[in-house]
Amino acid sequence: LARLALPLLAAVAAAATASVGGAGPLGDVGQPMRGATVEDASMRLTLGAGRSSMVAAPLAQADAAEIQASQELAESRRMQKERVLQRGTNMVVVCVFVATTLLLSVMYCIQKRTDGANEQRRKGMEESMSTDKFLLKILQNFSSKAVEDYIFHGIRPVKQKVSIEFQDLSTSIRNRKGLCGKTEEKHILMGVSGKFEAGHVAAIMGTSGAGKTTFLNVLCGKIGAMGDWDVSGRVFINGTEMHLTDLKNIMGFVPQDDVVFEIMTVRENIAYSAALRNPAGTSRKRLSRITDDVIQVLQLETQQNKRVGNRTTGGGLSGGQRKRVNVGLELAACPTLLFLDEPTSGLDSTGSLMLVKQLSKMAELGMTIIMVIHQPRYSLFTHVDDVLLLGRGGRTLYTGPSTGAKGYFQELGFTMPPNENPADWMMDVMSGQSECRNAKFAEVSREELPERLAKEWQEYGSKLDNAGRIPSQMTNRPTHLRHEEEEMFKAHLKDAWKLVDRPTTKALEKEEFALVLENCSNIAPDERVLQQLIERIDTAARIALAGDDHVDGHVRYKEFEQYLLAVQRGGVPFAVMESRTARMEDFDSDSDAKSTDDEDDDTDSIRTSESSFAVDTPSGMRRALTPSHVRSQLSRTLPSFGAQFVLILKRRSVQWTRRMTFRFMNFVVVEFAAAFLGIMDRYIFENSAWLPNGFMQAQISIALLVSVYSLNTFGSADELPVFWRESSHGLNRLAFFLARSLLDLLDMFLFCFGFSMLYYIVTAPDLNFGIYVIPFILVCWVSSGWGYFISCWLPFEFRTLGPFVSTLVCFVFGGIFGMPNEMSTYLSTPILEVMVGVLAFTRWGVPMEFYQYIQETDVGAAYMSTFERFLYNAALEDYRLGWHLPGDEDYFYTGLSALLLIGLVLRILAF
Repeated sequence: LARLALPLLAAVAAAATASVGGAGPLGDVGQPMRGATVEDASMRLTLGAGRSSMVAAPLAQADAAEIQASQELAESRRMQKERVLQRGTNMVVVCVFVATTLLLSVMYCIQKRTDGANEQRRKGMEESMSTDKFLLKILQNFSSKAVEDYIFHGIRPVKQKVSIEFQDLSTSIRNRKGLCGKTEEKHILMGVSGKFEAGHVAAIMGTSGAGKTTFLNVLCGKIGAMGDWDVSGRVFINGTEMHLTDLKNIMGFVPQDDVVFEIMTVRENIAYSAALRNPAGTSRKRLSRITDDVIQVLQLETQQNKRVGNRTTGGGLSGGQRKRVNVGLELAACPTLLFLDEPTSGLDSTGSLMLVKQLSKMAELGMTIIMVIHQPRYSLFTHVDDVLLLGRGGRTLYTGPSTGAKGYFQELGFTMPPNENPADWMMDVMSGQSECRNAKFAEVSREELPERLAKEWQEYGSKLDNAGRIPSQMTNRPTHLRHEEEEMFKAHLKDAWKLVDRPTTKALEKEEFALVLENCSNIAPDERVLQQLIERIDTAARIALAGDDHVDGHVRYKEFEQYLLAVQRGGVPFAVMESRTARMEDFDSDSDAKSTDDEDDDTDSIRTSESSFAVDTPSGMRRALTPSHVRSQLSRTLPSFGAQFVLILKRRSVQWTRRMTFRFMNFVVVEFAAAFLGIMDRYIFENSAWLPNGFMQAQISIALLVSVYSLNTFGSADELPVFWRESSHGLNRLAFFLARSLLDLLDMFLFCFGFSMLYYIVTAPDLNFGIYVIPFILVCWVSSGWGYFISCWLPFEFRTLGPFVSTLVCFVFGGIFGMPNEMSTYLSTPILEVMVGVLAFTRWGVPMEFYQYIQETDVGAAYMSTFERFLYNAALEDYRLGWHLPGDEDYFYTGLSALLLIGLVLRILAF
């Protein structure tokens, strides 16, 4: 309109000047007037009056040229500014694109490297298993006894075994009827006493509602005298009264539900559990061996690189395999004490028997295993050393060796029917469903029988020792060969060796040693088996088992004999034969077991003694000097904060790369929201790009999306139980929090740049994108903090309310408290100003965007509508009513500091 009106006004002015004979547009001094154009100068050539044509023409031409040059300069400056703006925007966009591409490429490479490493470990494990099978073949040929099925390479015998004695454990819970009703106390356990021997497999059995799981939770310290629970009684560890919570870093607990990372493979689940919970300083090589041992003993070799998966959605492992992975997470920690809550539930009889056999194998290494089982088959029951039978009301009906339970009930007069499973029969007896020929039980009803059996067990105490056990039925688990068995083994081995080296003094080379192996097993060894076996013997010989003159690649008779004996005694050769270098890395290894050159040594390499910290008391019970001394002997030092942080970050990176589909769908939602909001603002409502309301709406939208997405970081229903499980055994919570939130920043930046970039392209504001995106990043920082805070403070059973609470927070704190046209009301009252400043992220994000926009761009205030001018002046003046840093009138550094601080405080509160 101005360009059309100026020539017309110039023509009118020239005509008026000509009629009065006054000065033309050049004025009296010959200078061009403000607002004159090229058309004015050309008009002066024809309409000029009061001047001679010889003077007016050159001046008019000069005026026209100068005005044209001025316009060209202004246009050039405008175009230059647009080029600078576009160049800066392009640079930011290119940097973001390159950074995103680089990040995704790095994550992809990490994933491929992880998959490749897992495949290499699988192949290495297959080679190791082939070598183990060959060794077992030799042992079977030379031994008259059954040979162990496994050879452990990483899991070692425990240094200090743990026995648990409990006396008069009682538990009750208070239940309130309604909000104002009376409180009733329900007794769950009543005076349970007994003892679980070190290195034994103990089972807790009983009828439904007998308090089996409650007893297990009380014993391991998960339920204490707090809240509505009342717990009384005493617990002794190796004769010293103390709480098991003091030994949580050497204790394992397998919950009834399968608490595993479903998106990770079997090997990854077990490997990260081993790395996080084994002693600090454990070498990577030994951790890998521990992982292989657990996979082998649980018979998961073929599924080791398969993701656990979800049975609901299909795919992944079967129920029995998931149960074994659940157990494997605890076995990988090499605990001294292991609790299991119904590990056989959901398994068939064959799967249950196999699992208990595997646990029995671990108990031979000195691990004390206590589990709750329900209706076991008899063959499974025979693999249990100790048993605690609980009746109705949580009363003890029997505790002691599993082999004595049947005889005890028969002594009371109960008769087991022919072909009956003894375990099922004892369950019938405890529930009052079995007939008794004893006269003193004749008048006892079935409902009263469990209580009467509890009294009978109390009266039976005079026949028991201090531990509440039957001395005549105490059993010891055999763990090694007898002396004569070893002598026979050595004789067979020497005969096979003499066929190649009669003096048995020569160091055999590879080809000669292969002949010895063939003589021992009647099978020619494979090249890989031969090479790996020589490497193992080399490793063992470096501890000078046969002298200091060992040469790698050559095998002497004494070296081979000692290695095979170590395998035969306990199946843990690398616990006995370990290089000096590895012993420096694993400071906990040198006292596990020691080999000897004495052929007559009959010491059990698995058995360890408690005498290092126990003394005999006058009562005959062995008690430790002090609880602190026991803790120092049993506890272990877990990896440091930095080591756990790196491990959790690596594990989270693996999970991050495998959630790309979920992340892509969320990114599509974010981009749709940005496009929809931008189109509505620019084309439907035709709002100006500088309007504060537009900035507020955009910031609320991205804040809502990011906060809802951040709920999964610490509130995922699949991963939260794993965190509870790990934190109960010494996981550093700060390392966990920082590692997960750090990697979550990648998603936050990805969504933030994706949203702001698309919204920027659609609305086309005259502002550099690098400056434009900064408030959006800070708003995402705060909104993700709100997501962490809500997910950490909202009770687990109400986690489905998380998205609703996040939506409420964003619209109330971002919308109502951040409305630009109401900011004068909030900032004029001190209390409201503080509340809005603390809670409303748009209180700081919107003025940052608005002031930067009006400083960098001419918004054309002279051509605004009345409503836009009102909003412009209101925003310009109202925001400056509030507090800001000195000299920071545009709120940039004030908003930057405020939003960074709010996001940090929310994270601290979430932690």
